[in-house]
Amino acid sequence: MPFWSRGSNGESPAAKDFSDGSADFGETVELSAPSGGAMSASGGGGMAEMQQFAAAIQQQALVQATITNLADKAFEACITKPSDSLSGREAACVQAVTMKWLDTNQFLVKRMEKKMSAGQSSETSF
Repeated sequence: MPFWSRGSNGESPAAKDFSDGSADFGETVELSAPSGGAMSASGGGGMAEMQQFAAAIQQQALVQATITNLADKAFEACITKPSDSLSGREAACVQAVTMKWLDTNQFLVKRMEKKMSAGQSSETSF
């Protein structure tokens, strides 16, 4: 168990409800999981679940930021006069911008994977 989850006497403190704002950082806090269960920040399995939950939230935020960025680029490139609906030309332009971005992103990912694998194989040959 990590040192930051122990009380002053070396034992794990009891779980505390922090809804009143009085929970200390050194105390164990019960967190509500998306499935409705509870995760304990002091347990090894609970810590792994909490890290997975945090990673999922970070990944969701990254996806949302990417979609927002792509929508902004498509809007700037394609929409000349905002209205209630897209014209056929605007819709085709948005699709073309999106597909071009996706193709470029896929190309870059494959190229980086190739460079990384080439770098790893040259390191092992020494």
